[in-house]
Amino acid sequence: MEKINIRKQEVFDSYFRRYYQILCYFACHYLKEQDEAEDVVQDVFMKLLNGEECFDNENHLKHYLYKAVRNSCLNQIKMTSIRSDILGSIQKDTEENENNFFVNVVRAEVYQEIMEAIQELPTECGRVFKLAYVDGFSNEEIATQLSISVNTVKVQKNKAKILLREKLKGLYPVMLLLLGNYWGYYFFS
Repeated sequence: MEKINIRKQEVFDSYFRRYYQILCYFACHYLKEQDEAEDVVQDVFMKLLNGEECFDNENHLKHYLYKAVRNSCLNQIKMTSIRSDILGSIQKDTEENENNFFVNVVRAEVYQEIMEAIQELPTECGRVFKLAYVDGFSNEEIATQLSISVNTVKVQKNKAKILLREKLKGLYPVMLLLLGNYWGYYFFS
C-alpha cells in the first residue's frame, strides 16, 4: 500500500478541498471566530505542505489534521489569553501610573500651598515651625539653636499651628489623604 505524500500538489489540492471546510467548522468550536478558525486551518495545511510527513492512509491523515487543528486552536487560545493578560496589565499599569501622576501632582501642589503658608508666618513663628516640622528638631534643639527658652518654642509652635490651621482649613481633607496623618496631626491637632 502506497503512502500519501501530501507535498505533491494534486494530492494536497484534493485533501485541502475535501477537509478545509469541515476543519474550519471544527476549529470554530474552539475559537468562536470564523476568520481565526480559517487562519488556523490554513496554517496547518501550509505546515503539512512544507513538512516531511507521509501518511499510511487517509484515516491517518484525517486524524493528523484534526489533532493539528485542535492543538493550533488551543495554542491560539493560550496566546490570546496571554496577550490579553499582558494588555490588561499594561492598561492597569498605565492607569495606575496616570493615577499616581495625578496624585503626585496634587501632592506637590498641596505641599507648595503648605510651604507658602509657612513663608507667610511671622518671622520667629515661621523659623520655629520650620525647624520643628520641616527639619524635625526637638523643642530643646530649637531653643538652643535660636537662643530662646523651650517655653517660647512651644508658644511659637502653637501660634504657628493656629495660624496655619486657619490659612489651610480648606486643604485639611486633601492633606490627610495625600500627605498622611503627619501633617494633618501637626496642623490640626
